[in-house]
Amino acid sequence: GPDSHTGFIIEATVDVGKVLHMTKMCDRWMTGKEFARQGYDSISFNPGDGDEYVIYSNDRVISTKEYSQ
Repeated sequence: GPDSHTGFIIEATVDVGKVLHMTKMCDRWMTGKEFARQGYDSISFNPGDGDEYVIYSNDRVISTKEYSQ
């Protein structure tokens, strides 16, 4: 949108743990509780523009760094 260049970038070091690899459509109904029950810590999928990760637990974030314009 018109304001897409006014934000900032967050660089994060994350322990993704055991990753559940999903199709590019992912699964909209998969919750953190459900994939934890299945033994996973995070989800990875590629919607067509590169790998994306879903991490539900803040405990998996090791460090962050912010970059602003």
